[in-house]
Amino acid sequence: MLGREPVLDRCVECHRVGAHAHARSLRDPAIRRRHEYFVATLAAMPAGPERLVRAVHYLGGVSAGRTITTGPLRFEPVLLDHYGDLAHVCPDYWPGGATTVNLLAPPWEPLSVAAWFLPRIALTGKPPNTELKGWVATGNKLHGWRSVPGPPLAAWRLPEGSLSIAVRGTVGVDARADAYVVVDDGRVMLDYEQPCLLSARGLYGMGNLLWGPPRRPWDPA
Repeated sequence: MLGREPVLDRCVECHRVGAHAHARSLRDPAIRRRHEYFVATLAAMPAGPERLVRAVHYLGGVSAGRTITTGPLRFEPVLLDHYGDLAHVCPDYWPGGATTVNLLAPPWEPLSVAAWFLPRIALTGKPPNTELKGWVATGNKLHGWRSVPGPPLAAWRLPEGSLSIAVRGTVGVDARADAYVVVDDGRVMLDYEQPCLLSARGLYGMGNLLWGPPRRPWDPA
């Protein structure tokens, strides 16, 4: 139950989309050793946003096949099975271990992650992938209030990158939940005027923009 509402059991959903096949592949000794090597390599990185994003990116890839598109769990790219790995790699965010991981209540600060992300994506030479547009209200005592178009803001769009809708308990099939990282000042926005929480899927999206699809232990070397 989440917010007094039932949600799909993770195992049922994973079975439906075939992610269980990837979980079984980790039982292969060679693949398991590669997975453990990747996790140890991540854990050896300095603490901070880069290690966090790389961990979510990699473990989201290991969780491949999970395609939940509705309900709060759609904001979690990492399967419950890998929460132990996530806490092991990032004890600066989850010092209490796997049982304290709750990706619907993230411990990271969106502005800090954005401040790390923007200079690194700039090094890739990629242009921002969207413009954030909207209206702003202006007015005075004589003429009252009116809305005018605001200046477009160059931004990076992160699909399903905002947790604001999930926190408000209004998640629906058609609810928009993208996050936008504004290039000029690093704000993390749900829309033109409203800041938002940055979801774990937003971190996964940052990894895809920076490094492409995640490397997985069962992929050919």
